[in-house]
Amino acid sequence: MSGLHKLEVKQLRILSELLALQNLSKVAHKVGLTQQAISEQLNKLRDFLDDRLFVRQGNKMVPTPRAQALEAPIADVLIKLEDIVKPEHFEPATYQGVFS
Repeated sequence: MSGLHKLEVKQLRILSELLALQNLSKVAHKVGLTQQAISEQLNKLRDFLDDRLFVRQGNKMVPTPRAQALEAPIADVLIKLEDIVKPEHFEPATYQGVFS
């Protein structure tokens, strides 16, 4: 088994936000978690992906080549997951079926 069961959607979202914002505090504020929680999730991702993912340079978290390569695939996965959980549009006035 690949270990994929250990990967969480919130980790993908955090990684996506870190790629965009490159700052742990800003990501923590945006996703509603503490900076410590973001650091913990980043460490889990680092272990899972066997890469540092980001290197601190001053106040910025600069992505490694591996993290940069993951940016587009992660964005695609998050969009597809949003599509899965998005409620289907229902228009009662035009519904042709029967409720039982």
